Amino acid sequence: MNVSLAADLEVAVGVEAITAWRVWSLSGRRDGSELLLRPVAGRSRPWLPMQPAEATCKLVRMHVAPNVDCTCGLYGTHEPDILRKTKTPGVLGRVSLWGRVVEHELGYRAQFGYPQRLRLACYLCFWQRSVARSRPDVVAWMGRSYLLPLCHPHVELSTRYGMPPKETLPAMQVEQALRSTYAVDAMAL
Repeated sequence: MNVSLAADLEVAVGVEAITAWRVWSLSGRRDGSELLLRPVAGRSRPWLPMQPAEATCKLVRMHVAPNVDCTCGLYGTHEPDILRKTKTPGVLGRVSLWGRVVEHELGYRAQFGYPQRLRLACYLCFWQRSVARSRPDVVAWMGRSYLLPLCHPHVELSTRYGMPPKETLPAMQVEQALRSTYAVDAMAL
């Protein structure tokens, strides 16, 4: 007998995609090439361009993700403001989710996903203010493959506190390259 801890959650399996909000961190080379969307939580695999992301269970359980009795799956939310307290996002977007889908109070967990629309966001503005007022001016290369979209005031703030960017690129240039890499549209708020 299977006992579910999430008795009020249902799993739907369908071919129609659900559209939700999501954030990613951004990685790439210092020149703005080889851009990849990376989940902000943990050490999850990047979302590869031109390929659907597929959820797996990180707890190495023997079930298909998402499962109602687990936290596995590709996440998306109903509203973008829910994402404001997410750890270091750099990219905000609309995502298509499909396959096995678990709907819960704040959004969804799905088996498959692919970005639909993307835009860069200054993560500090996004976190402190609002989704609509988070446009970055530059993308800072912070070392290794870590790219961080920032507005000019937050570049100055990071420099003042001893974390200056190693190099910067124009945010508009990086955003266009990212959208081209994933073959998606721009997102306006």
